[in-house]
Amino acid sequence: MSIAIRVPLRRSDGEIRDILLLLAAHVVLWTAFCLLYLAPSDLQNDMTEAFSWAQEMPLGTYKHPPFYAWVVHGWFSLFPTVDWAFYLLSTVNAAIGLAAVWAIAGRYLSGPARLAAVLLLEALPFVTVQSLNFNANSVLLSLWPLVMLLFLRVFDRRDLVSALLLGLAAAAAMLSKYYSGIILACCLAAALAHPDRRRFFASPAPYAAIVVFLAAMAPHVLWHLHAAIGPLQYMASKSHPDPLRILGKAGIFVAGCVALHALLGAAVAWLWRHGRTMPPEDRPAVPSTGDRRTLATFAVGPFLLTVTIALAFKVKIVTQFAIPIFSLSPLAAIVWLQLAVDRAALRRLALVAAIGGLLMLSAAPFAGAWTLRHDIEHAAEPRRLVAQRVTALWHQQVGTPLTIVAGSESYALGATFYSPDHPTDFTAFAPAYAPWIDADRLRRGGLAVICLKDDDWCLGEAAKYQGLDTWRTEVSVAKRLRGVTGRAFDFVVVFVKPGQTLPTEPIRLRPF
Repeated sequence: MSIAIRVPLRRSDGEIRDILLLLAAHVVLWTAFCLLYLAPSDLQNDMTEAFSWAQEMPLGTYKHPPFYAWVVHGWFSLFPTVDWAFYLLSTVNAAIGLAAVWAIAGRYLSGPARLAAVLLLEALPFVTVQSLNFNANSVLLSLWPLVMLLFLRVFDRRDLVSALLLGLAAAAAMLSKYYSGIILACCLAAALAHPDRRRFFASPAPYAAIVVFLAAMAPHVLWHLHAAIGPLQYMASKSHPDPLRILGKAGIFVAGCVALHALLGAAVAWLWRHGRTMPPEDRPAVPSTGDRRTLATFAVGPFLLTVTIALAFKVKIVTQFAIPIFSLSPLAAIVWLQLAVDRAALRRLALVAAIGGLLMLSAAPFAGAWTLRHDIEHAAEPRRLVAQRVTALWHQQVGTPLTIVAGSESYALGATFYSPDHPTDFTAFAPAYAPWIDADRLRRGGLAVICLKDDDWCLGEAAKYQGLDTWRTEVSVAKRLRGVTGRAFDFVVVFVKPGQTLPTEPIRLRPF
């Protein structure tokens, strides 16, 4: 019994054309949505944080492993440092995951049903609106499906090239977020559950993949051994001793996952009704025992493991953790329910998706203006304007490029992206959080501190530079877009000029 990825000997040009059109439509639609809806908003902290890390190309950070920051570094070596390029990265990342799902679906389905397994993912917010913030969770939208696809290839072919690719993909997933241990555990479970497991484990392929994985992970592991604060400590900070609170968080997580499947559930129900009268030969073939077990492991296993581990280790989980775990939900629904999907049904689904997309695009500018007026999801925060204002003031007062910033988190991180000088962030005024900043670098570059006027922690840290050669001012900034003005924000800005020895330890370390 084989776990092969079944590709027809004569590949259908129509199927390839259809999936390419779907992927292109996904990228164009959701990038355009970002530009229209998020125009009043500056990039979210996760994205500017990744950009800040990307400038340093570290082997690790205090919060997450470094791979997705490396991706950002590579991306912006090709694209300009502007919002649309970051949003394009987010949508391309999701499209790569969709392409991998299409490849996986080819072993279970063909024709319209195979494409439907990808198209139906557009009904899941995990793949659409939640994917637009490129961070340690959303990068897994591409990496987890790639790991599953390459695992299937290794299990079938048992060749060293496939094993090398699997080891690298698994390392990339783990080096983006340790949570990826979930998908690696599912790969092991799928291999052990398959009837052909003896042949697989008797071959050198799985062990070659493990060796490549360990070799790719080794530099980060060595970094973590010497880091003052690393992702393991950050993970530990997300636990809670109260079992009732953990149980409540897990319950909210499960309920949220169910609720976010509502549109997909409605689409699957419609397909079931549509295909009731179709003959049996139009329905998907019943998979082999091994295929059924593999699909069940990958479609349901990540969800069950996430909840189980959260309860066992008292970890607070949120629905953002679910972003990568449901990529095979539509495929599983079509296979398990044996849904008949013909061209007519596929066209109807595509039409509904297109109409829904156009409606969202038409409403996006008005919804974006509303978020600015009411400061929804911090849309009114003037991070870009503050970064540009502070950079201009630095050039006037100091006369050198702005190289290091610190202060209130959103504005220090925002300055790394929006300042034309692209300074690095001295995170929380602490070398433990930003180990690439030392006393010598601070002496050579100086420091710009940006504090919200009501941020007592930031103002307290800025006060320790009194007695040095500094320049201080207060500014008030408000966004204005399409005739809508957001609320004003007040800031205290302190410049510590280069050529001085600055204290490097924080007065009070900011908690995770």
